[in-house]
Amino acid sequence: MSPGIWFSERLFPLMSLFDGIPIPNYTVDVLLISIFLLSFFGFVFKPNWKLSSIVIGIYVFWILLDQNRIQPFYFEIIFMVLALTQFYNNPKRVKQCVLLILIGTYFWSGMHKWNPLFFEKWAHGLSKRIPFVPEAIRMMFTYAVPFLEASFGLFLVFPKTRKLGVWSIAIMHAIILATFIKSGYGYIVFPMTFFNVFVLFYLFYKSSWSPKNIFLIKHPKSMALFFIAILFPVLNFIGLYDHILAFSYFSGKPKYCKIHFNSSKDIEALPEHVRLHVKHDTEDYYIDLNEWSGSTIGVIVYPEKRVYKKVQTYLNTYLKAPNTTIEYY
Repeated sequence: MSPGIWFSERLFPLMSLFDGIPIPNYTVDVLLISIFLLSFFGFVFKPNWKLSSIVIGIYVFWILLDQNRIQPFYFEIIFMVLALTQFYNNPKRVKQCVLLILIGTYFWSGMHKWNPLFFEKWAHGLSKRIPFVPEAIRMMFTYAVPFLEASFGLFLVFPKTRKLGVWSIAIMHAIILATFIKSGYGYIVFPMTFFNVFVLFYLFYKSSWSPKNIFLIKHPKSMALFFIAILFPVLNFIGLYDHILAFSYFSGKPKYCKIHFNSSKDIEALPEHVRLHVKHDTEDYYIDLNEWSGSTIGVIVYPEKRVYKKVQTYLNTYLKAPNTTIEYY
């Protein structure tokens, strides 16, 4: 759905986690992508640690090279690959790890939506889509959304509510897909949506697992997934954990970024492929990084300030007197 993000030679800069990482050329990129895809397809039919180590190893290299590749629909799959291959001879433990990931995904995705900006945006959206519904009811539903989604994750914990949780998540995703189709954007999330709903119905709809079986962690590798999916996201509330890794999806919490230029002379110094994305509002010249990355590599920028500052540094290299400014919104 976003092939452009996997190539190093592209029109949106790589945002490496560390300086000095070797950047592959086009030929090496094609080779890595081919090996990755072949290993992944082989893994689908015969999960084993050799194929998974290739898949995970290449992906780790890719995200070290470019943090924008840490998208929810990518790393969630990688965690499930990890679970499937580390415990390929223990299906029960595989299911435990996959269920932990899904519980964490929906519980934390709901909890992160409890913030003023989400309520403002959601209420505004409802006023446009269903203006005929009384405002009091729209506001009640708006404030209930975080708890509804978080409860869908919690429903997966208990045998008596698991089927309700699976159906609730399926209906929620159906509404999301219908909204995106009507709006004409957001197709990038479709694969993860279908995948999550399929996994929930296929593995857990008739499951009778108790909370004890889900949260009784006896293996260090499954404990690592427990921390990543269930415990670490709480650190996001004190600014110590990335928004995407904390399952903060469509929550309004991540800050997005515009980079402003001092004058039209600065714009003239930029390469043509960058100038195409410069917006002009009276005497204000700026680039919205989400618009730039979305039209170039098919995903929004990884929403962390360190990434935005790297993009600013990249743009400043074209200017004689770098004086760009960052605006967060």
